[in-house]
Formats: sequence, structure tokens, C-alpha cells
Amino acid sequence: MRIPDLARRGIYISVALLDWWQTARGWQAGLGLFALGLVSTLAHAPFHSAPALILGLVLLVLSLDAARGRERSLRAGFWRGWTFAAGYFLGSTWWVANAFLVSAEEHAWLIWAPLTLLPGGLALFWGLAASLYTRFAPDGPMRIGVFAVLFTLVEFARSVLFSGFPWNLPGHVFEAGTPISQMASLIGALGLSAFVLFAFASPAALSGRGHWLVRAMPLALSTVMLAGMWGWGSARLAGADDSLTDTRLRIVQVNVDQREKRYANRLAILQTYLHLTMQPGLEDVDAVIWPEGAIPTVMLEDSAVLMRIENTLPEGTRLWSGVTRRERFPEGELYYNSLAALQISQDASAVEAIYDKVRLVPFGEGNPVQMITGLFGFTTLAMNAPYYTPGPGPQTLSIAGLPDFAPLICYEVIFARFAPRGDNRPAFLLNISNDAWYGNSAGPRQHLNQARYRAIEEGLPMVRSASLGASGLIDPYGRAVRLTDPQMNETLDINLPSALQPVAYAVHGNSLWIAGGLILLGALQLAVFIASARNQRQQHLRLFSLR
Repeated sequence: MRIPDLARRGIYISVALLDWWQTARGWQAGLGLFALGLVSTLAHAPFHSAPALILGLVLLVLSLDAARGRERSLRAGFWRGWTFAAGYFLGSTWWVANAFLVSAEEHAWLIWAPLTLLPGGLALFWGLAASLYTRFAPDGPMRIGVFAVLFTLVEFARSVLFSGFPWNLPGHVFEAGTPISQMASLIGALGLSAFVLFAFASPAALSGRGHWLVRAMPLALSTVMLAGMWGWGSARLAGADDSLTDTRLRIVQVNVDQREKRYANRLAILQTYLHLTMQPGLEDVDAVIWPEGAIPTVMLEDSAVLMRIENTLPEGTRLWSGVTRRERFPEGELYYNSLAALQISQDASAVEAIYDKVRLVPFGEGNPVQMITGLFGFTTLAMNAPYYTPGPGPQTLSIAGLPDFAPLICYEVIFARFAPRGDNRPAFLLNISNDAWYGNSAGPRQHLNQARYRAIEEGLPMVRSASLGASGLIDPYGRAVRLTDPQMNETLDINLPSALQPVAYAVHGNSLWIAGGLILLGALQLAVFIASARNQRQQHLRLFSLR
């Protein structure tokens, strides 16, 4: 068969599939959109295959367009948006189910919840946006702008409501540290998400009625913006100067399966941490960093653990470690997931600073609906404490002789603009995490990518210590300078890079990209109006000449 014949048949098949896609209803449309949403998650870490999300958003828009104008279009739009998003969020968060298998004898029966309720609940946001799109989106290319605005609004809502869960925002499809990701220093990951929603859906504007030039405007604008972003980001990286300070930190990573992190194993785990900490070069290190939940005990109260640390580490060693912390009151006890900054002494180690985690992982550390889940015998997945209490708020910690730093414990690193700023702006971010809950899955890799975005948004280097997740140094441009193998026991000594001057997003937040987006949408509307008017005038002149 000749190539032209193959091409012709391919076009016929594509047109037939597109026709079916736009006319499919009910369970057929739902099943197709669910599968499409599932495939779209390949755009995120660790694959970063952007065409998967381009395909997904284009076909989602075309499916929603087919529902517009129908009877019960609001319901049809919600169903189509929800089923696509259910697949998208299942593909983004399926690894959460691993946490329910750590104590399988207690929690395995609940594994259906993260595989159904979590993606289904998150999909409600997209269902709402899709429903509004089918009701209010105009005909013509401006519907892509309406699509981007509505879905950006619900992504913002997803990031803040019910404690917030800004996981795998559309803007995260660009690997942090690459040229386009540098736009996060101006507009943040949410502003980058608004661009992705517009640009990746823009080819859908080519369908429909009207002059081809008018229909091509969203795609043309997106292409120009994408090229401009890539050029600006490339220039920013080309001029990057990672000057190193004299501050030297030692990151200790121990590969311990979460199932083994039991109180009975605490001394054996501690011995591994101490062995790695005592590797040659410790005398040149200003502080040693252990990850979140390093030792499975209430460490500051465990005399056996503290005594062994004090008898092993040299006098004056500074140890910054994730700890479970308890405070006792006459009416009861409070537990905190904390970072403790210790200065080791054989007499009595001093606690130089404490930071208590503010944003707790829903159902892992806290439980906003415990009155309901308690009826089924479930409180939280926490192992070293029955529950955790949130701390008072973000902090910048000051340790004598060392640069100020802002701790971000695990989950907190996915939230933009969480670190203090202004007069309390730190010199670097310290992210400690326990990714062992999620095994060797996409979860820890997505977590790392989002952590790197925080460095870009703040213009600050990040030191990361994770258990069964990548540890190492991230520069203020989101580039991984040095990373460990997540599956290995490693010691990594790094010199801290200098911080950048406060970047635009750290200072102004979302206001810059919102203003810029409104201006661009206004310019697109004006261009569409002028082109449409010109096209109508040419048609009128053509008709007049025929008479």
C-alpha cells in the first residue's frame, strides 16, 4: 500500500474516531474520558510527557463542546468533567494506597478509600468547572479562555479548601529546573497552570465554525507565549550563578521500609544513622540533618536514644532531626510532628530550636472528619502517636553562627508561599520528609518535583532530607545540584548556595499573572473581534461584487 493511501486511511479513521468522541454519551463518554484522564497523568513526574495532557485537554474541550446546547447540558458537562478528572486524579494519587498497607492488618480493609473517595472527591472541582463551561462558554475561540479561567479557579479552590491539596497542578508538567519552569519565579506554579490550561487546550479552537485565521488565534498566541517563556527561562539559567557559601551540611539518608519503623527497632535504626553520620569529614560539617520521623520514638524523651547519640557524636555536633514530640497537660497530651535542632553535649544536649509542623496530612496525621471515621474504628495512620496537633505557623529558625532557615516538613512543601518572607525571609529552605509511606512509586518523584518548584518561587536554595525519597541540594533555580539514590543508605555533604534577591512571585504572589492574564485575554478578544469583522466585511464585498 502506498504512503498516500495510508495517510488517507489514517485521516478517515481519525475523523471517524473524533466524530464518535463528540457524539458519545452516557457510559461510553464516561469510560472514554476516564481512560483519557488516566493517560493524561503521564505528563507529570516521573515521565513529564506533555503531549499526554495536550491530548487530554483538547479532547475534553471537544467533548464538553458537544454537550453544549443540549438539554441538561449542565448535568452532561459535570459528568464529562468529573469522569475525566476521576481518571486524572486516580493516576496522580493511586500511590496513597500504599500507606494503608504499612499496617495492613489494621488498615488494608480501607484501601478502597484512597482509590475511590480521594480521586472522586478531587474530581468534583473539575466537574463543577466543566458544568459551568457548558453553560457559559461562548462559541468561537474565546471559549478556550473561558475554559482556562474556570479550571484555574477550581485548581485554586482545590489548593486551599478543606486544608488544600495542590498536588499535580497542571503547571507541574514542566520538570522543575528546566527553562519554562523558571516562569514560576514570576507567576508561580498556579500561574503556570493557567497558561498550561489555555495553551494545551488551544488546538481545540481549530474545530467549529468561522474563518480559520480566527480559530487559529488561541494556538498562535500559545505558541508565541511558549517560545517566549522558553527563551526567557533559557536566558535566566544561562546567567545563573550558584555561588557557594562556607556553610557545610551533612545529609544522612537511611533506607528503612516503613513497616520496619517500629519502637522495638528504634535502636537498630539509630545505629545505622549514627554510623553514616560518623563518616569521615564530620569535623568540617556545620550541621547534620536527619529526615522526618528518622527514629520511631518520642525522641526527646527517650533516654536510651539520647544517651547513645550523646556518647557517639562529638561534643558540639549540631543535629537537626525530624522527631515526634509530646507535651503533657493536666487535661491530656498533645503530639507534634517536629524538627528539633540539637547541640550535642555529653552532659545534656541543648535544644536550640523547635519547629512544629503546621499542615498535617489528612488521615495520615490529622483527621478532619474523625467523628465519622471513628464509627468505623479509624482515626489516623500515625504510628508514633495517636494523632498530631498542628503547630502555630510557619517560622524562620535562627541558630547561632548559621544562616537562618525555614523548615518545611514533608506535605508542607507542596504549598506555595508557605515560607516566611519580608524581614523573616530565610537564607534557605529545609525540607525533611518521610516518603517511605509510599514505597518506590511515582509519589515521591512527584513530591520532589513540587519541592523544586518552591525553590524557584522563593528564589532560595533548598536542602532536602528524605527517607526512601531523593535527598540532596536544590539550587534557587529548582535544579537538582546533587541528589541521592532514594533506595540507598547515603551520606551527602554539601555547601549551601547563596540565596537570590526576592523574586517577583515571592513578593507579589498571584497578582502579576492575574493582571497579565486578563490583559492577554482582552487582547485576544479584541483580535478575534477585529478578524471576525474583517472577515464579515470581505464576505459582504464578495456578495456585493457578485450582484
